[in-house]
Amino acid sequence: MKGSFVSRLGAALLGVALLVPAGAGAKDARAPMRVAAAPQVTIINGAPLQIHVGDDSSFQVFNAQVPGSGQIFPSASNDTADMGFFVRTADSTLYAPNFSEHPMGTATSGLGAYTAFTPVSLSGVSGAGTAASPFRVDVVGTLGASGITANLQVVYINGQNYFTKTLTLTNGNAPTSVDGGGSQNVSVFLGADIFLAASDTGVPFREPNSGSPGGQDCGTPPSYTILLIPLSAADAYSGRSYSTIWNEIGAGQLDNTSDPGCEDNGAALQWNRTIAQGGTTVIQAATSFGEIPGITQFNVSAVNPNSGGVGTSVNVTITGVGFLPGTTFTFGSGITVTQLAIVGGNTATATLVIDPAATAGPRDVTGTQSGAGSPTSTLISGFTVTNGGGGGEPSAGPIAAPAMSTLGLLMLAMALVAVGAFAGRRV
Repeated sequence: MKGSFVSRLGAALLGVALLVPAGAGAKDARAPMRVAAAPQVTIINGAPLQIHVGDDSSFQVFNAQVPGSGQIFPSASNDTADMGFFVRTADSTLYAPNFSEHPMGTATSGLGAYTAFTPVSLSGVSGAGTAASPFRVDVVGTLGASGITANLQVVYINGQNYFTKTLTLTNGNAPTSVDGGGSQNVSVFLGADIFLAASDTGVPFREPNSGSPGGQDCGTPPSYTILLIPLSAADAYSGRSYSTIWNEIGAGQLDNTSDPGCEDNGAALQWNRTIAQGGTTVIQAATSFGEIPGITQFNVSAVNPNSGGVGTSVNVTITGVGFLPGTTFTFGSGITVTQLAIVGGNTATATLVIDPAATAGPRDVTGTQSGAGSPTSTLISGFTVTNGGGGGEPSAGPIAAPAMSTLGLLMLAMALVAVGAFAGRRV
């Protein structure tokens, strides 16, 4: 069991964050946000989950099935808590949520020294909470002098006991980046100090099909589960005491262990990526509360590339969870799936033949798993048909005259005056 909240807060203050002020940039209508301040928060008021999203890529979650208890420590926090994304760059700098400024304190001293994400923007909630129009919040931040920008998209559909997160890291080639502007090797972590139902103790647990670490309550049998679900295949995991989780993230490597027995537990996932110069990497995950959700058994999470032109053939890689021999995929009208191969439980490849008469626009991608019950999973707008051979050709028509600046108009007028004067002299 954790010590008193006061003692945890005192320990947390020993791990003071290295705060980096936001750099100068282009004009923006948004008011500037200071790192040395409590994170701004947007709340998704869904059902049964209420998700608090911080501009520092941290979270707190309430589950209506467990009234009054935040599912992340500190459980009494109505802002954000000890859960979020972390990025470790090649120079061993750890970028993390701004835990030291969280109003209800933190127990993340085990991370050691870190640099807080610099917030750029935090959106309000869009969408209606339906499958066709999910709730969505977007967070944008920068990672100090690394030249990397982090774009986080948080999505929730009412009725589900999990929410999804898509983190896109862009290597912006800043001259001050740690490698001089080339490719960058990073380790990305999603970690949480979980608070199971109304208890701060639980048994570390790893769901075997999806490899999702988390915890279950200490009952026999357990009745409540929290999982971190890797919708993008992870390179490492950990399900141990909360302090060990922060120690491992701080050291830059999870140890692929789930502790036995009931303890004050946490969980984490790790992805190791190389971001090309000017390129991006995308990481998808979900977090569930209560029953183990179906996405841990079968889920279609991404298609790459995710677009193709009418009248073309496109080789794609489909990623997700629970792909079995015999699993099939459909991409909507006008697209024929050929040469489908199930590479493994998380990957399939296929060639899409897009009819010349196919209608341009987004398509839902639906997978059907082989086996009992033939469960399905649909990735909304997972692939887009474009006009032309991938990028489209410009249509024929009149060419608009380029707009002329004020300086250009003045120079033209002066030229006309000069021509007129010269003509007058020749008369």
